Amino acid sequence: MISYLKVQNLAIVEEFAIEPGGGLNVLTGETGAGKTLLIDSLEFLRGGRGSSETIRSGAEKMSAEALFHLSNGDEVIVKRDIAISGRGRALMNGSLLSIRELAESMDAILDIHGQSESHHRVAGQSYREVLDEYAAHEALLEETRSTYRAWRDTAAQLEELTHAQRDRALRLDLLRYQIEEISAAKLDPPEEQSLRDEKSILAHARELIEATAGAFQLLEEDEASALAQLGRAIHLLQPLSREISSLGEAASELQEVIYRLQDVARKLAGLSDSVRHDPARLDEVEERLVTIERLKKKYGGSIDAVMEHLATIGEEHARLSDYEGNLGKLQAAEHRQSAAYRTAAEKLSKSRQKAARAFEKAIQDELNDLAMERTTVRVAVEQGTDGADGFDRFDILVAPNRGEEPKPMQRIASGGELSRIQLAIAAALFKASPRSAAATLVFDEIDAGIGGRVAEVVGRKLQELAVRNQVICVTHLPQIASFAATHFYVWKEDSGGHTRACIRRLDAHEERVAEIARMLGGEKIPASAVLHARELLDGARPRRARARS
Repeated sequence: MISYLKVQNLAIVEEFAIEPGGGLNVLTGETGAGKTLLIDSLEFLRGGRGSSETIRSGAEKMSAEALFHLSNGDEVIVKRDIAISGRGRALMNGSLLSIRELAESMDAILDIHGQSESHHRVAGQSYREVLDEYAAHEALLEETRSTYRAWRDTAAQLEELTHAQRDRALRLDLLRYQIEEISAAKLDPPEEQSLRDEKSILAHARELIEATAGAFQLLEEDEASALAQLGRAIHLLQPLSREISSLGEAASELQEVIYRLQDVARKLAGLSDSVRHDPARLDEVEERLVTIERLKKKYGGSIDAVMEHLATIGEEHARLSDYEGNLGKLQAAEHRQSAAYRTAAEKLSKSRQKAARAFEKAIQDELNDLAMERTTVRVAVEQGTDGADGFDRFDILVAPNRGEEPKPMQRIASGGELSRIQLAIAAALFKASPRSAAATLVFDEIDAGIGGRVAEVVGRKLQELAVRNQVICVTHLPQIASFAATHFYVWKEDSGGHTRACIRRLDAHEERVAEIARMLGGEKIPASAVLHARELLDGARPRRARARS
């Protein structure tokens, strides 16, 4: 729902800022005061055509912004402006959008009825969504979607295999070469680090031999070696170590040092014996590392990645090698899945055809309530192209008078008729599925050419829709205005040589009485109009309370 709407510099609007409520919102005021400009601003925000000609005289640009609270708890901020130059921009939650992207995003959020629109939507939903919701055949729809996905996935694999066959021989040669190249290398992930360690040793063999031999000599071989000196130190301490405990501890610690140095000396001796200056082996190690690096660079950056590539191309090689067998399997699967989709789509289509007849009757009942008995509606379900939602295409055809050929609803000339037909459709859908339509519903020109009892029926139907949805309506009729949960009054005034439109919410009960009395009796309001206004508001009060809840 719309929580906040601000409009600047649109025609005679200098600035509008309102906070529509839940339920039914109505806008009333004198003719020409600017009520429909608010609808124009919503159409502009929804991606409708913007023109620099609509910018208020003396202003540089026109802008509109709105805050929407969605049923899932998310907030959406939409802003759009257009300058005198004709350049404009649209933003949703701070991100720039093209007008087409804006229109697509807003379709499910804001739905305006009564405009000469080309998009096939009612209550924020496509005709297909409306009929499927009315039919309540979710299982059939899901079966159709799942069989379609399976069929198209297999068809894509079949197309890929057929296409690959054209280059099959070349591809097999390439795969065979890569498999042989990687397999011949006999890669092992731990080998790389082991080779790098060995390379370091071989590359510094002379220095390593000299260093380890020299260190061993200093530790153990010479008479003046570290171990020999430590042995002499212990020999000096031993006679007194039994008598003096602290001296004994020192002797023990020296013995531990000797053991450790002996261990180090053995390791140095072993390392010195194991190292050989072997240029031929160094060449072998370096050549092996070059091979590993080349394969890593070519096939993935690491030995693990190279092995994964080997597995992948091995599977592809097996598939291409068995082309005929795989082709037959995929063709059989594609045929089987196509038939399964066709069966599911036909069941779905029959369910839609049945629902369409019932929906037509429900819409006709609503139209009869709206004094449109001569108008007939046909929900057309015809075969179109295959898709995830079946092969049907949809339209709502309307004949305004008996004997006329039904035409698409968007081609009806009268905006008032179109609004009331859309109201009838939305009302019929709401009765079948009370939680349908999450969009904000806007009705323009809905009261054109009606009055009296029909106006009251229109008001009640709008309020029924407003129980679960936000509804915004411009009206000249007090019977409709009396059902509002939130009532806005629009007027115009002269200021500084310019005319501007103003708007405010009528919160006080007496303000609403006065406005509805004005709508009933004109500027000079008779007492009877005030009394009638109170009666209208009193009669609508219980429904208004429910619409707010």
